[in-house]
Amino acid sequence: MTNAENTSADVKSASGAPRPKGRSLVLLTFILAIVFVGSGLVGHAPWKLHEVQSLEVVQAMADSGDLVVPMQAGQPALDTPPLYVDTATLITERLADDVPQADAARVTSGLFLAVTLLFAGLLGRLTWKPVESKGVGPAGSMTILLLIGTLGLFWFGHDAVADSALLAGATMGLYGLLLLPKRVLLGGLWFGTGLGIAFMAKGLLWPAILLITALAMPFLATWGGLGRQIRGIFVGLLFAAPWLLFWPWLLHERDPQLFDQWLWGNTLDVYLNNLALGTPEENLRWLWTGLLIAFPAWLLAPLALLVRPFAFFGLPGVRLALLVSLVGWVVMLVAEPAQPIDALMLLVPLAVLGAGAVTRTPGILVLPIKWVSALLFAAVAIALWGLWGYLRFGAQLPEIEQLNAFIPADYSFIFQPGLYLVAAFATVIWLWIVMRFRSPNPSALLAWPAGVVMAWALLTLHQPLMDQVIAERGMIKEPVVGQIALIFQQPTEADASPAASQTLAAPATEQSPAAQAVETP
Repeated sequence: MTNAENTSADVKSASGAPRPKGRSLVLLTFILAIVFVGSGLVGHAPWKLHEVQSLEVVQAMADSGDLVVPMQAGQPALDTPPLYVDTATLITERLADDVPQADAARVTSGLFLAVTLLFAGLLGRLTWKPVESKGVGPAGSMTILLLIGTLGLFWFGHDAVADSALLAGATMGLYGLLLLPKRVLLGGLWFGTGLGIAFMAKGLLWPAILLITALAMPFLATWGGLGRQIRGIFVGLLFAAPWLLFWPWLLHERDPQLFDQWLWGNTLDVYLNNLALGTPEENLRWLWTGLLIAFPAWLLAPLALLVRPFAFFGLPGVRLALLVSLVGWVVMLVAEPAQPIDALMLLVPLAVLGAGAVTRTPGILVLPIKWVSALLFAAVAIALWGLWGYLRFGAQLPEIEQLNAFIPADYSFIFQPGLYLVAAFATVIWLWIVMRFRSPNPSALLAWPAGVVMAWALLTLHQPLMDQVIAERGMIKEPVVGQIALIFQQPTEADASPAASQTLAAPATEQSPAAQAVETP
């Protein structure tokens, strides 16, 4: 097929329906990524309970200037190395005159999320580049869109927690690992830097997964030879060494007992003493949690292997994604302390695999996916825009028991033009995609990630309402494995000190946490 024919095939499908060209899809992906990353970073109080600890540590670091030993309520907080809180502290100090501390800390999550999307796109493009001429399309853009469309990134992606830095480091490390056979030095730079960022974000677990993956790659004949692999790993370890050694050395020099507390009490013992395969019921709960977090990427990942059956044998990136997924899921199953947010790291390889299936998704699957996406997100848009309209113009809310129970009786609407414009822009983009790209053309699948971005923008449109709901009912408690309920709970003394509560603008009521817990199925 000639270049002209390839270009023509990229413009229209067999049915004659329009489909985006490569550059157009890249531009659309960039716009959706900017809206998704930027929405909800500033202008509201913390909504989730697990953000309280990070934000209090950032406050303590900003007050003391100590970037070595994280402190919470006057005690060392050595659950994880301090990369995230150090970065958040520096950004907080830089933006102190412009935005509140909690907002500045969330900007850190936005930066790490942007890095994650960038390297996920690079990883997807590098994985499928050898078969670009076979109709794969712009795989980098499709990887980013699949990642944005996952429920896990929607729920956890903007949280002010160290996992955002871990996700960025793990994605960067995977890209470097795949790049090593072609460019040992540059691949080693990204592999080692990603390894170091992952370590400084959350400790040894994900660096161990990356190293196990790197050491297992030769057995899948991924690289040209064992010698090239060994050189690449050594180069990566050289770049990782400053990340892996500098902070532990500083901590040991500060206080050897704190070093032992971090290394043994909070890192090695937590996992080595809690390794268990679990009961079948527990494994099924983990499976359910994983499928929920990774939806819909896990649907397209196996489809890619079906519609491109030789990809496993011919594409190193496909084998890398399968291998790291296998190692990661095994670790999730046997590591008892693992929580749903830990599965966030496995979304990237699934999105990379799924990108290879998009252009070959059968029309019989595209049609229901397109209309489910259209109907679902149309309902979301009508509900959230309708609620905004009722509150904006002071109309009487419908007599819906759950709605009236959720919205505070004394809520006073606050119009924020910036949030309104972003939400309106995201809605227009989604409507244009739904009407422009029609099934059975695979481009109709764009309705899902665009709908996710619109839903997030519409949710942040109601930031003032959410702030008041959180203030009255408590923060959102993170679900445990197998749980999908939404639980509100006031932070306890173990979660945040009184000083931190005042700084974070999340006032508590006099009711007990038990009285404040509310479940919404």
